[in-house]
Amino acid sequence: MTVRVLVAFHSVEGQADKVAHRITDVLTGDGITVDVMAIEDAPAPDGYDGVVFGDSIHAVHHSRQLAHYLRENVDAVNSRASALFQVSLTSANPDEAHTATALGLVHELTDATGFDPDMVGMFAGKLAYTQYGWMKKRIMRSIVKREGGDLDMTRDHEYTDWPAVDQFAHDFALLVRG
Repeated sequence: MTVRVLVAFHSVEGQADKVAHRITDVLTGDGITVDVMAIEDAPAPDGYDGVVFGDSIHAVHHSRQLAHYLRENVDAVNSRASALFQVSLTSANPDEAHTATALGLVHELTDATGFDPDMVGMFAGKLAYTQYGWMKKRIMRSIVKREGGDLDMTRDHEYTDWPAVDQFAHDFALLVRG
């Protein structure tokens, strides 16, 4: 029996897109048929055995696009294997306070939409200095300085733990095969 999974994501600077495609590659390698697309283009989850949703955190919130999709499709989404991953700089600091903050963002989304994912992945993102405008670059540098991060604004700094992303995808493959 062919297992079909929808991977739908929202990305601003591209890191959630990169994570979604990495998850897709792992799931495909595990023998699962995957459709990957931006959340704005995603169909209703009917016809899929499982769904993986991804989002980048900006301004301390999940995107309106993902929240809207989940509210519109919550019953269908909750009736199949499901997972959520979020990409944020908050998850670059693995201490208890930052983990609690990242988990709070998951709860904010699930409380607002009724989405009840079977799995949640919270992955560190990328500090994309080269993609920021003048003002955002300085605001991000100020935040990162306070957090003890990378201050070199001439390049980007990626913090994503790719083995953790791979494990998340392998675990979802096991779940969706159930």
